[in-house]
Amino acid sequence: MSKQRNGLVKKIKARLIHAGPLFTISRWCLETARTAYIRAVRTARGIDKNKIVFSCLMARTYGDNLKPISEMLHAKRPNSKIVWMFRDPESKKGVVPDYVTRCDPISRRGLAEYATARVWVDNFTLGHYLKRRKGQQFYLNTWHGDRAFKKYAYDAFPNQRRRMEEDCDLVLTGSDFGERVLRSAFRYQGETFCYGSPRNDCLVNYDPEQAAAIRKKIGVEEGVRLLIFCPTFRDSSRQTALKSGVDLEKALDDLERVTGAKWKCLFRAHHLHTAGLALKESGRMLDMTGYEDMADLLLISDALITDYSSAAMDFCLLNRPIFLYQDDLEDYTHNDRGLHFSMEDSPFLVAKNQRELTELIEKTGPEQAAENCRAIEAFFGFHETGRATEKVCEKIMEWMA
Repeated sequence: MSKQRNGLVKKIKARLIHAGPLFTISRWCLETARTAYIRAVRTARGIDKNKIVFSCLMARTYGDNLKPISEMLHAKRPNSKIVWMFRDPESKKGVVPDYVTRCDPISRRGLAEYATARVWVDNFTLGHYLKRRKGQQFYLNTWHGDRAFKKYAYDAFPNQRRRMEEDCDLVLTGSDFGERVLRSAFRYQGETFCYGSPRNDCLVNYDPEQAAAIRKKIGVEEGVRLLIFCPTFRDSSRQTALKSGVDLEKALDDLERVTGAKWKCLFRAHHLHTAGLALKESGRMLDMTGYEDMADLLLISDALITDYSSAAMDFCLLNRPIFLYQDDLEDYTHNDRGLHFSMEDSPFLVAKNQRELTELIEKTGPEQAAENCRAIEAFFGFHETGRATEKVCEKIMEWMA
């Protein structure tokens, strides 16, 4: 039913967008109705101090910074009522733990859960219709990439409508750079927690047994090394499969020649690139786009190739090779989001064509990779403590007391 409803909503939205002013009026009416419903439910039922609502990447997945927070909170405070929002709640049956309540965020039940929850946790941006009662309901934003190449929010779209993130109660950051950018992008002036990103605790506190279990789960043989390819999205091509100029088979050949080991490639499309990547699975290529938790994939990978994804900033915590393939840098910088900094001023290893990528692979051994990762950490001013999840849960439990 959720899939059918979501399909109908997309069709109606597409038609209204073409209608111009009618779309703006319709959206305003719908948001006003949802806000009124939330307020009515909250007035009638009150606020449940034991309830917390999570929504990851606009209710798409169970992962990122929210997953470790949710799981630790349940372990530390088992009486907590944990609600996760999903666009298709039924599809997450068996994915999330049994103690989690699954809801559609724009259903009446989903809106009612927001209305009565003590704490809201999100890693993207909330809908304008979600109005909390300040002082009694708390909003934590963990953002999904505080160390980002590309601009977002007000930095990318200065004339957009006001965002709730401007006045949330707490924002998580993992670096000096992240705090500066989040304050600029959201015009945020409130409290920040600079203990790191919860999703990165597993990278800081690397557990080989955990990595082995993940490799076994996705069917990777022992002794095989893994390259992960995770390009970011393009605003101009979300509805078509993203094509990249990088030859991943050639990259695997280069890695095997240099290391003497067997390699395979995990590839994963960005969650906003709905058409995925123009790549096919094979004996050496494994499609991980549908895998819920990116942190798992980073944990088991031995090298990374991306273009402008903040996954590169997380991966450097493992001191493993990071290669940026940016054959469209000028076009991306001027015709898409734009970047927060000049690539020439950064320590990243950048290739603009296949030959340059081969050269980087040939000269980047373990020591060079580790040195490069330390330079990246210094460039952003990292504050990854490995205790981010614990510190955030302590704060949430204060709110729920």
